[in-house]
Amino acid sequence: MNIKYKQFFILGMIGTVMNLVSCTGPSPDERQQTQPNIILIMADDLGYESVGCYGGTSYKTPNLDKLAQSGMKFNQAYAQPLCTNTRVKLMTGKYNFRNWNAFGILDPGQRTFGHLMQDAGYTTCIMGKWQLQSYDPPNFPGSEYRRGTGMKVNEAGFDEYCLWHTGHTEDKGSRYADPTILQNGEFLKDTKGKYGPDIFVDFLNQYVGRQKEKPFFIYYPMALPHGPFSPTPNSNVWNDAERRFDEDTTYFRDMVEYTDKIVGDIIDNLEKQGLREETLVLFYSDNGTHQAIYSKMGNKTVQGGKGLTTTAGIKVPFIANWPGQIEKGTESGEYIDAIDFLPTILDVANKKVPDDFLTDGQSFLPVLKGQPSSRRDWVYMSYNPKPGWDKDQFAPSELVFNDQFKLYGDGSFFDVKKDILEKSTISSSDGKSTRLRFKSLLDSLKKYPAFGSVEQFDPAFSQSVSAHARIDLIAEGFTWSEGPVWQPHGQKLLFSDVPENKIYQWNDLDGLSVYISKSGYDESQPKEGGIGSNGLALDPTGNLVICQQGNRQIGRLIDASNPAQPKFESIADNFNNKRFNSPNDLAYDSKGNLYFTDPSYGLGKQKSEQGFNGIYFKGKKGSVKLLSKSVRFPNGIAVSNDDKTLYVANSDPDYPTVYAFDIVGEGQVKNQRVFFDVTALYQASVSKQCPDGLKVDEKGNLFVAGPDGVLVISPQGKHLGTLRTDKRTSNCAFSDDGRFLFVTCDDYLLRVNLRPYSK
Repeated sequence: MNIKYKQFFILGMIGTVMNLVSCTGPSPDERQQTQPNIILIMADDLGYESVGCYGGTSYKTPNLDKLAQSGMKFNQAYAQPLCTNTRVKLMTGKYNFRNWNAFGILDPGQRTFGHLMQDAGYTTCIMGKWQLQSYDPPNFPGSEYRRGTGMKVNEAGFDEYCLWHTGHTEDKGSRYADPTILQNGEFLKDTKGKYGPDIFVDFLNQYVGRQKEKPFFIYYPMALPHGPFSPTPNSNVWNDAERRFDEDTTYFRDMVEYTDKIVGDIIDNLEKQGLREETLVLFYSDNGTHQAIYSKMGNKTVQGGKGLTTTAGIKVPFIANWPGQIEKGTESGEYIDAIDFLPTILDVANKKVPDDFLTDGQSFLPVLKGQPSSRRDWVYMSYNPKPGWDKDQFAPSELVFNDQFKLYGDGSFFDVKKDILEKSTISSSDGKSTRLRFKSLLDSLKKYPAFGSVEQFDPAFSQSVSAHARIDLIAEGFTWSEGPVWQPHGQKLLFSDVPENKIYQWNDLDGLSVYISKSGYDESQPKEGGIGSNGLALDPTGNLVICQQGNRQIGRLIDASNPAQPKFESIADNFNNKRFNSPNDLAYDSKGNLYFTDPSYGLGKQKSEQGFNGIYFKGKKGSVKLLSKSVRFPNGIAVSNDDKTLYVANSDPDYPTVYAFDIVGEGQVKNQRVFFDVTALYQASVSKQCPDGLKVDEKGNLFVAGPDGVLVISPQGKHLGTLRTDKRTSNCAFSDDGRFLFVTCDDYLLRVNLRPYSK
C-alpha cells in the first residue's frame, strides 16, 4: 500500500532569507532553529508497566518520569514482540513483510535512517546493541545460509559507533561486566572490571561534546534491561568481582533503575553542553518485558509478554522531550509504531522522505508540536520471529488493532479492553464494523496480491495445509513456468521458463531475475521442438541438476558466473547408446540416486531414437537403467520419504493418472498400479490440465500439479484437498523449512504460505 505523507517544516522567515544570502552557510544558532539535534534511545525488553509515569510501582524511574513531566508521554506506543523485528522496522521505516530476512539479520541492501540523516547534513552515531549482522550459531539448521549475511555497522549510515554483538552469536561476549565492544573498527582492550552500559553512555556524551559544526543524530539501542539479569554497578554485590556474572530475576529491578540513571546522565550532559533546548530526546522500547518478570502497577500484577502479541508483549513506553517545542506534561493517545520514527526524524530535520524511498510510517512531529494532524487510528503488525536460533517457541502472526479491538490474520477477534490476555474471542456481532474495517486493512497490507483459493475435502488436509493458508501471486509474465526447486543457499527459488530457454531466480527480498539463459539448449542453431530446461533438482551436494529438453540430457550446472553462457556437464544423455527424447522431470532419493522421466514432448517433429517414453534410474555410480516404458506419457516424478515408493504422473488426456511403483532395489521397481485416477477431476476442470509435477511433503502426502491447481493426496491415495488456481498448473516445490509451497502456474509463479499462524 503506497501512502503519501505530508511533511511539516519549521523554517523561520528570517533564517530562510539569511541562508539565501549567506555564502558561508547558517550560523550555529540558525542551524539549530532549522535542524535540531536528535537522540533516539531504545531500551531492550522494557514494557510500559516497568516505568513509573505509566503506573509502574515496582521500580524507581525518576529521570524517565521527569522526562515525561517536562515533555510528552504517549499512551498508545507499540513495538514488535521481539527485538530484531522492531529494529528493522525502526531503522528502515517499513513494515517487516517488505524486508524481513531472518532473526538477527538486517538486509545489507536496505537504507537506514542513518544513511538518510547523513544525506540530510547530520553527523550520525550509534552505540549499544547491534545484533543485525549474524545471529545463528554454526550448528543451527540453515545457519550456513544466513551467518554473516546481515548489515555491517560500518555500512549502516553511522559516522561513529560503539557496539556489542557485531559478529557471530558465539563470539559476542558479555554486554555487561567485562564487555566485548567494537568501537570505530577496533575492539576495546581495557574493559576488564567495566560495565558495558557505562562505556556506551560515556561514548555518547563524549560524542555530543565534540559536535559543534553540524547537528547530530544519535541512535542508542540500549543493552539494558535485557537478560541475563545480572548486577549493575549500583547493585550491592558489584564490588565482588566474582558475582558480577550472577544471573537472577531479582536483578531486573537494578537493571531498570540503571536504565533510568543512564537517561539522566544523557540529559545532564546535554545541559552541561548547553544543548538541551536544541535537542529532541526520544525514549522508546523494542518490545515488552521478559516473560519471567512480574511487575506491579499498584495492586495489579503484570507478567512480561516478550515474544507474544498480547498487550504485555507489544505495548511500550514512549516519551518525547524537547524544551520550548513540546508543551510540558502533555499526553497523547496517538498510535505510534516503529515505522513512524524514520519519517518523523526526517521531518524534524526539515528534510523530505526521498522520492525513491518507501516508508510505511507517518510523521508524528505535528503531534509533538500540538498541531492538528490526521494520522491512522490503528496499528498493523506483520510478525515473523523466524528463522532464527531459539525462536521455535514463537509463532508468526499478522494483526491489526486499536485500544479496544484486535483482529488476527486467522480471524481471531478480541476486545482487549475487557480481555487483555486475549483468552476468549468475541462473537461476530460484537464490534462488527471494526472487524470488517480491520479485515480490509489486513487484506490491503500485503506484499503480494492474493490468488486462487483453498479447498478442503478431508480433515487430514489441515495437518499439511492450514485453514488460513494464503496463495500469493509473486511473479508473472512467463511463457510457461515449470520445474521449481528451492535452493537453501541464498534462500531462493529457481524455476524454468521452458519456451524461453531460461531459468529464473526469485527471493522475497530481491524479487525476480534471470539466473541463466540457454538453460536447456546451448547450441547456436535453431531446432524444432522444446529447447528450454524443464524439471530442476539439487543433487546431494547442492548442485543444480536440470532436465534439458533441447540438449536431450540430464545436465549439471557447473558454472553460472556468466548467466548468458552457463556451463554444464552431462549426467545422462542416452540409454543403450540412443539419445533420450526430452528429459522432463527428476527426483533424488535420500541415498542420492536419481530418477527421471523422458517423454517425447520436446521432440517436435523429430523421431524418437528410443521408440518409447521411458522412466529411468541412475545410481551414484553406474549406467542408466530403464525402470519402465509402460506409462504412455510419463511426466512428474517423486520418491516417498522412506524410499520405498516411486510416483509417476501420466499426462495422458485419455487416462490421466498418477502411478505408484514399489522400489525393490537399486534400479528395480515392480507392482505398477494406479495410485490416483485423475479422470473425473480432469473432465470437470476449467484448465483441462493432466497431472504434471509431483512433490512429497514431510507427512508423506503427495502434492500433484494437475486439474485447476495442486491436488493434495494422502499416502493411501485419498484426495484431501486442492490449492485451486483455475489455471494450467505445472509443478510445485517446498521451501527448506516446509512452510511454503511454490507453484509454477502457466504464466504465473505462486507462493502458498501453508502454515501462516503456527509454531
